Amino acid sequence: MDILNVSDCYNVYIDNSIKGLYDALKANINKNEKIFFVTDSCVNKNYEDLINNLSKAFNADVCIINHGEENKNYDTINYIYSFLIDGKADRNSIIIAIGGGVVGDLTAFTAATFMRGIKFINVPTTLVSQVDSCIGGKSGYNFKEIKNVIGCFHNPEFVYISTHFLKSLNRNQLLDGFGEIIKYGLTIDKDILEFLDMNSNNLFLLEDTVYMSIIKKCINIKSNVIDKDFTDKAFRNILNFGHTTAHAIEVESNYSVPHGIAVALGILTALKLSEQLFDLNKGIYKDTIKLYTKLGMPSSYKVDNYEAFLYAIKHDKKNNDKINFVLLEDLNRCKIKVEVNEDDILLALKNSIDK
Repeated sequence: MDILNVSDCYNVYIDNSIKGLYDALKANINKNEKIFFVTDSCVNKNYEDLINNLSKAFNADVCIINHGEENKNYDTINYIYSFLIDGKADRNSIIIAIGGGVVGDLTAFTAATFMRGIKFINVPTTLVSQVDSCIGGKSGYNFKEIKNVIGCFHNPEFVYISTHFLKSLNRNQLLDGFGEIIKYGLTIDKDILEFLDMNSNNLFLLEDTVYMSIIKKCINIKSNVIDKDFTDKAFRNILNFGHTTAHAIEVESNYSVPHGIAVALGILTALKLSEQLFDLNKGIYKDTIKLYTKLGMPSSYKVDNYEAFLYAIKHDKKNNDKINFVLLEDLNRCKIKVEVNEDDILLALKNSIDK
């Protein structure tokens, strides 16, 4: 097991087993703290025995929410609040998320706001949540077709990542995680791109050593970024590379395109915008397409309603009265808060994903 520390606030345990989860929980939970688990219908189906055993081991109630981004809303938050109240949760309670990014975000927001804040532990089970959303303190839900517009910052007590959970993911669910990994490679550490290229076959063989390595690298990168800008006012914006278009894709597709795939598509549009506005080397886009092809990543998305698509972009929470993108001046050299007009966006879409 590897242990990484995030901002001197909490530890991230990275392991390839489930046994370590029991040990970490026992080491970090006091006997007088009441435990509540939150998971979703998909994770519960795949790991019903684990959930039941954890419930018995820690005398805990389990809340099962509906799976999917379309359920990342206040109705689900309200359901978890009711679950906690019915279970007589108090300020000494701990709520533990076992699931992907949606489960983690909703559980963290619930923990931050229930009784003005209770403890929260995150056990991410998807690749996209293990390499990205499980740390950083962000929580929230979607409102009026705007992604994560309601939320707050609430750090976990600790995060437990096990590559064991990745064994239950299909190929498309693994690809969903690659979008965020590629983002780190383009914006911060180009060695990640080479790593993905060299290990493209092993990634689908689910070798623990490969995933342990890439998860640690991504967690370390994100930890260093949030050290500089926890509340995402400036520097941390670089982690939103590809996300402005991605959020529009998610909303317009009614969340049929998962977040990581949407990020991968948004990256292609951001690269074309970077070529248009900063004369970015066209070879970077070509190399990215080659990597997508090698991994089997989608590289196209048909925009059916440009008006709705641009509405979603304009209402991205990083924008004010202007449309702002994170773009590349060069590989691993980002520029944040770049003002972009609608014509630039439409041209970049046409030259990248919407062909």
